[in-house]
Amino acid sequence: MKHKYFRTVLCSAAILFSFTPLTTLTVTKAESTDTAKPTAVSPTTDPGMIVTPAKRFSKEGYVFKLARNAIVYHEVNDVINDTSKPFDKSWVKKMADKNIKFKITEFGTGRVELVAHIVDQSGKNQGWVTFFNGDLYNIYAKRKALQPLIKAELKVMDSQFEGKKPSLIQTKNEAKKLHGQNKKIANKSIKEIKDWFAYKGDLAYTQYPSLLVGK
Repeated sequence: MKHKYFRTVLCSAAILFSFTPLTTLTVTKAESTDTAKPTAVSPTTDPGMIVTPAKRFSKEGYVFKLARNAIVYHEVNDVINDTSKPFDKSWVKKMADKNIKFKITEFGTGRVELVAHIVDQSGKNQGWVTFFNGDLYNIYAKRKALQPLIKAELKVMDSQFEGKKPSLIQTKNEAKKLHGQNKKIANKSIKEIKDWFAYKGDLAYTQYPSLLVGK
């Protein structure tokens, strides 16, 4: 869908101009029978992945789930290493079927890659997934009551790429129809869209609305 394309382009541009210092990070290989080790990447051919703390997303807590067909990598540099293998598909399906919830702790960026580090509440299950291809999604985005709001939010997000002035009128109208926790989620999401539009730095993906992850 076009909204995925537009925002992927925007965040890819942000990745190319990111100058965050490189951080070395080791990810625990949870319950995987795959013992392949990542091959060293020459800094003269590829600088590797740059790791950025996902401060706002980390505060979201454990509200993300894996799709059953998600590709999950052991280490952040595995993403750019063609010889490295991801977690076994059976492990991913087990995480999805058991409704294991994750939180995002960091982002890894390469020249054209954007991945998120995820970890479950036990700390035993963790890895790296591509952020914008539907491998990961917000559990609240599946609620039927929130679908009109999400549709309106995606339309607003797309408007900036269509030469239109973004308007939150429809999203606010949809939020007014909601009650209880759904209304709280909606108001929070609208605020995050405002923050997304207001952000002028190189790390736009760190400001992406949480509710729209996977959409």
